[in-house]
Amino acid sequence: MKNYDDLPIYEKLFNKIYVYGQTIWKDKWEDGIVDEWLENYIDSDKDLLIKEQINVLYLLSKFMYFGNKELRQLLWSLYRDLFKYPIIESIRKENNNSTNLDFINNEFQKELERSRFLGVGNPSESGIHLLYYFRQECKLSKEYFINFNDIFVTKQVEETLNGGKRRPYLMSEIADKNIKRYIFIDDFCGSGSQATGYLKTIVKNIKFENKDIEVNYFMLFATEHGINEVRKLELFNTVDAVYTIDESFRTFSDNSRYFIFVPNEQIEKEFSKNTCLKYGQKLFFPPLGYGNCQLLLGLFHNTPDNTLPIFWSEVNEWKPIFKRYPKF
Repeated sequence: MKNYDDLPIYEKLFNKIYVYGQTIWKDKWEDGIVDEWLENYIDSDKDLLIKEQINVLYLLSKFMYFGNKELRQLLWSLYRDLFKYPIIESIRKENNNSTNLDFINNEFQKELERSRFLGVGNPSESGIHLLYYFRQECKLSKEYFINFNDIFVTKQVEETLNGGKRRPYLMSEIADKNIKRYIFIDDFCGSGSQATGYLKTIVKNIKFENKDIEVNYFMLFATEHGINEVRKLELFNTVDAVYTIDESFRTFSDNSRYFIFVPNEQIEKEFSKNTCLKYGQKLFFPPLGYGNCQLLLGLFHNTPDNTLPIFWSEVNEWKPIFKRYPKF
């Protein structure tokens, strides 16, 4: 039996990926899935094809996948670190740094009762889907969760015009005046387009009704660029993520973390990039992922389109490793 260190780089990478498949990727793993994925790569030059496969296997060996168990833990971290702890810190600060646990817990419960959690997107999208797991992991009552249309109530009113004629019209206002804060929860923020587009009007309307209402946007994962784009809106009181993805996570960026050290001279950043462009241009635009994010990231419930398309696309009969379920 060969020593691991003596194996060719192709076999080393394949063995490493197989271990991942049996452990941290087991939610997505199917026997033969890597072999099928490698069949996507076709080149008449055999040596070039082998080098392409080695480079994409290397990228696959660096792929960050978060399964069901890990996703639930991240949701708990979001609740604890981004929501609960800042409120407790504020309670203590406003009460001479009190360490009375009963008092702190009672005050926090009051704050929780005046808070409402919402998903981002329509009911079929991942932001809403996550709330089910979020409620379970954080042991929260369903009364703390609402839909967008629960924020406002619309009623018919009348006004008297000149000449005494009465004109009926609809007027919206905050449905529950006792609510102090709304928390929008999302799985991933790459470009910030969800908040800058989808949420912008909703948050503006909330603030128009009552500028003192706190509106927060919390994500499991977010790029630094995405977070900055949302913060530029100056609408949300707090914009934060459990896991912030900096420039080093862009696979082919100048300071990419993936090519600081490579285990074999056949693995080259520029060659890997050209390979991903070569095949990616047939799969998605832009070929290195939405917003040119170039990520190696997959989640239990879906793979962001900001990830390199060679891993998730099904266009042109491409066989994916981490299949994406797109929005049609």
